Amino acid sequence: MILKSQLEKVIESNKQYFSDNKLHISRQLQLPDKTSQITVISGVRRSGKSTLMKMKYTGKENSLFINFEDPRLEQFEIEDIDKLYDIIREKNVTYLLLDELQNLESWEKLARFFHDRNLKIVITGSNSSMLSKELGTKLTGRYRLFELFPFNYKEFTEYYNFKPNAENFRQHLLKGGFPDYLKEKSDDYLHTLVNNIVIRDVAVRRNIKNEKLLLRLAVYLFSNVGKPFSYNKIAKALEIKSVRTCIDYCNYLSESYLLEFLPQFSWSPKKTQMRPKKVYSIDTGLARVNSLSLQDDWGRLLENYVYLWFRQNGYDLSYWKSEHSECDFIVKSGKNIISAVQVCWELTAENMKREMKGLKEAMKDTNAKNGYFITYQQNETLDKFKVLPVWKL
Repeated sequence: MILKSQLEKVIESNKQYFSDNKLHISRQLQLPDKTSQITVISGVRRSGKSTLMKMKYTGKENSLFINFEDPRLEQFEIEDIDKLYDIIREKNVTYLLLDELQNLESWEKLARFFHDRNLKIVITGSNSSMLSKELGTKLTGRYRLFELFPFNYKEFTEYYNFKPNAENFRQHLLKGGFPDYLKEKSDDYLHTLVNNIVIRDVAVRRNIKNEKLLLRLAVYLFSNVGKPFSYNKIAKALEIKSVRTCIDYCNYLSESYLLEFLPQFSWSPKKTQMRPKKVYSIDTGLARVNSLSLQDDWGRLLENYVYLWFRQNGYDLSYWKSEHSECDFIVKSGKNIISAVQVCWELTAENMKREMKGLKEAMKDTNAKNGYFITYQQNETLDKFKVLPVWKL
């Protein structure tokens, strides 16, 4: 329980943070001005969710901001909702902005309580499982979910006031897009970020005592972005007691938005579940700094970037593989397969035949009508297939 006077002090100090007039770059993610639904912004920690909410709703009439990572709110319980409601009515609040709300037990009850009282609710959160589970069961039809990623290339160029070109795109691959890392320019920031997410958002939340094993698993996965993997091999390599435990740990890392797992294409959902997956990082800079093998592997960093580009633009993805060929991405929009995409740092005489074969066979097997290559900076047409420079996407 928390005293109303303490709650008022926290809200007042949160207001000072929320109302500062620092300049921030615009984000491509568009949030609604007015909606009858709860607006939920989800994404990895430190990707800019709070700042985006602040940019969008600063100046909105009668807004109230509460940061549920404020340690002074550890005593806040769902039973304190009436105290908060008294403050909201006293301040004639219209917009209720709730940062990292999933830290509050039974948070969905608080969201629904205020939504039912016609407040405009905006929530940020950093755990996909908790958000999806509670949103789906307790707030069905009442919310709209938006995913925020670290800066993409367009936002990166705006941050540095660059004109888009191949060279500064290479810098984006190296640095990624975490706003504070671009300010700090220290790899220690990204090491610490991974440690904090693994420990706070996974180990503590899931009551896992072996934090070092979780960190080793994260480093292993960062080191293997763009590669197919099997849970059996990971379990053996890292001496994880059971394959089931390995699967659970990978899912937990995915729930924290650190890593994402790409299924292999199959017309059979059952076969899709059984086949090896590929792993990708939520940010190329994060993967590079926390990997044992990515420092000079431009091809895999590029593939990771292209994966993120499709994800941020709302496409569903899988990869295609046969006994002798492979294609990096099968791209779907809704239920429709729209294209097959092959990613390669540079198409050369040595790799052309292999890359072309994989693209053509994937198109034939999936019935994809379109196919193209994405490279670092080539811009041409080969055998009727477009070759696109990634920085012009």
